[in-house]
Amino acid sequence: MTVRAQILDFIAKRWMDTVRVNRDGDGDRIGLPYPYTVPCAKDGFQDLYYWDTYFACRGMAMQGEVGQVKNNLLDFIYEIDTYGFIPNGSRACFLNRSQPPFFGALVELADALFPDDVALRRKMIAALEKELEFWRKYRLDHETGLFHYGSNADEATLRGFYSCAVERGGYPARPESEQAMFGASLEMITEAESGWDFTPRFERRSPECGAVDLNSLLFRSFGVLASLYDKEHDECRAASWRRQGEITQMRIAAHCFDARRGCFSDYLIPEKRHTKPLSAASLVPLWCGVATPEQGAAVLESMEKYLEKDFGILTCEESAVSRCPMQWAAPNGWPPLQFMAIEGLARYGFTAAALRVAAKYLDVVERNFAKTGDLWEKYNVIDGSTNVGEEYKMPAMMGWTAGTYVFAADFVAHGGLNK
Repeated sequence: MTVRAQILDFIAKRWMDTVRVNRDGDGDRIGLPYPYTVPCAKDGFQDLYYWDTYFACRGMAMQGEVGQVKNNLLDFIYEIDTYGFIPNGSRACFLNRSQPPFFGALVELADALFPDDVALRRKMIAALEKELEFWRKYRLDHETGLFHYGSNADEATLRGFYSCAVERGGYPARPESEQAMFGASLEMITEAESGWDFTPRFERRSPECGAVDLNSLLFRSFGVLASLYDKEHDECRAASWRRQGEITQMRIAAHCFDARRGCFSDYLIPEKRHTKPLSAASLVPLWCGVATPEQGAAVLESMEKYLEKDFGILTCEESAVSRCPMQWAAPNGWPPLQFMAIEGLARYGFTAAALRVAAKYLDVVERNFAKTGDLWEKYNVIDGSTNVGEEYKMPAMMGWTAGTYVFAADFVAHGGLNK
């Protein structure tokens, strides 16, 4: 059996090891009505996390675990119905923030898996509309029309979060003022909502940034809703959501595409400029279908020049530095970013580049599996090791690592066309 076959078998046999049941709640942990998937089979992360789960679901769907994909979807619907949004993770302490909105993409996947389930489709429509209302109500800059990450944390939460700002963000142990403390904590919690906790990408001003990945994901969600309403034969609502997508696409093009550098970037709203670090977020508009063909070609060129290394795509270009080491930076390559790079490049016809990135991801996973017998949360894409920049002890992980591996292996096996 080849190493690739061994890993695919390893993953297939371990999906159910990542399933937890907690219907009544347990201390800080939120009770959920259906069994749910956690990122780590043991130790590490043991809650239902938002954007992690989408990539795990992609792998599970490809390996036949469609029932668990549906369970995860229904738990997210429950969270939206209960809280008005999907929290960072299924704990009460995470109710001050969400994460990158992959629910629309998960709905798209579920609709493909269960195309004849009309009742499920209508539940998904209602939940997706409710989630989008959260982002439009609480995370929209009305001047630019761009969405930004943020937090609804109260002062007590911000005060308590400052210890994280000190330990992982490099802020001074004694803030200059209470206002400075609240500002640092809000910045850190906002980066946590972005999923990139923590990163030089936002120049430490994430609440003020129109985030290119966030806006692209919401563009995709608007399109998913339009397609679902097409199936309901509701032309009026389909047209309304499609129009919302078109408006969002225009705003991304106007504010987030840096023609000088040939890449998409976050937009620093107060200063009306692009943030400086080039990051793998530049590829999310390709994955979501936001970019024009010309923009897609420019992004490919900048990716190859600044982000692509021997073992995959860097999180941020190597020149992006911060006051302290951050894990969403070089030399780290995170599985979801490789996934979106591969599928996004393929979507725009850059099949050779997509296959190249997929092969690099398979290589780094396989060489480290051969050494350790496990999968890992992230990898060093410069030297191909697990010697990563980290803010905590890196856990062995299924989750998005496994889901991305299953996807990439199938992508390469079929020459760039997934089953």
